[in-house]
Parts: sequence; structure tokens; C-alpha cells
Amino acid sequence: MDYPESLQDYALDEIRRRIQTGVYPVSSKLAPQKIAADLNISSTPVVAALNRLVSQGLVERIPRRGFIVKQFSTQDIRNYFDTRIMMECWAVNTAIQNVDKFPDLIAQLQEIVDQFDNISPTDLTKARDLETRFHLLLIQMAGNDQLTRLYEFNWSVGSVFFVYSVGRVTPEDFQISLREHRKILNALLQRDEARLLSLIRDHLRFLNKAIGWYK
Repeated sequence: MDYPESLQDYALDEIRRRIQTGVYPVSSKLAPQKIAADLNISSTPVVAALNRLVSQGLVERIPRRGFIVKQFSTQDIRNYFDTRIMMECWAVNTAIQNVDKFPDLIAQLQEIVDQFDNISPTDLTKARDLETRFHLLLIQMAGNDQLTRLYEFNWSVGSVFFVYSVGRVTPEDFQISLREHRKILNALLQRDEARLLSLIRDHLRFLNKAIGWYK
């Protein structure tokens, strides 16, 4: 098996992915030795990766229990949601100015909205991946690397909540949410700032509604 240059980064990416996809459920114990065996690496980079995930808010280290996947409070989720809206809305003005500057990002956005047209409402893994890529590309359209890093950090919490929230939304509402991505892209291409802001806020409405379901 080929590993990336940093085994710590490899372990970090794999553990984060497994948390985000539910392989490691909320409140489950993360045993470094077992994870290291699963990844076929030593436990040293795994422990380092787990400590980084503690700092990112996805994992907790509890005395005598070790590492566990964090259980988010309603306030944690609300903070994530508010921060996401602030960042995406802040990026709108600059993203519009950069439409001609980043044709490669526009092409990727177009490819994603085409995929949304054919996705099954039960395919939550693909939906999460496409949702993540689409909104991260919107942030990247602002051309601000620090904003991109902060958004990715914030998404560490959001990606876990996304799977939970989408599972509570009706298939009809879910399909409406998926179709909204094309409207968002069109508003961006038309450089309609007011409409783009409105669409982004409306698009995130089901997450806001789902906060009330979270226990």
C-alpha cells in the first residue's frame, strides 16, 4: 500500500473520513492501537492525528476513557450553522467579482450541479460529498485561503451533522434542496448578489430547522 509523505496526515484524513461517514459513530471509543492496525501503521501517528482532531473539535479525550467521537450539543450545532452562513454570505461579493478569474472552479461547480440532477435521495454519502465540494468551491471563489481553511475547520462539525439532518428531511424537501444548487450557480454566473445571498440563506434553511431535532 502506498502512503502519503506524512503518516500523521494519512491517519488524520482516514479517521476524520470515518467519523464523517458514521464508521466511527458519535460517542464511540477510538482506540489508537486498533485504528493503527486497521490502517497498517504504527500507533504514534494515530495518536498524533487523534490529538489534532481533539483540537479541531471532532474528538474528545476523556480521563480513563481515552479518545471518543464527540457528541455535539445543540449549541455546538447552532454555532456551526451561524458561522457557516456568515462565511458563505461574506464570500458572495468577492466570488461574483472572481467569476472570470476562476473558470476551473466554475467548471467544477457546473459538474456538481449536473450530478445533483441524478442523485438518489437515499444516497446520503454522495449527497454529503457533493454538498461539501459545492459549498467549498463557493468559498474558494472568494480567493481567500484563510477563509477556506476556516470554512474547512468549521465543516468538521458540519459534515457530521449533515448526515443526521438530511436523514430527518423528507425526500421531497431533500430533492428541492439539491435542485437549489443550480439556482445558486446561475445567480453567481449572472452576478446577481442580492439573489445569491437570498438563495444561500434559503438553501440552508433545512439545517436550521433540523437543529430543533438534534438531541
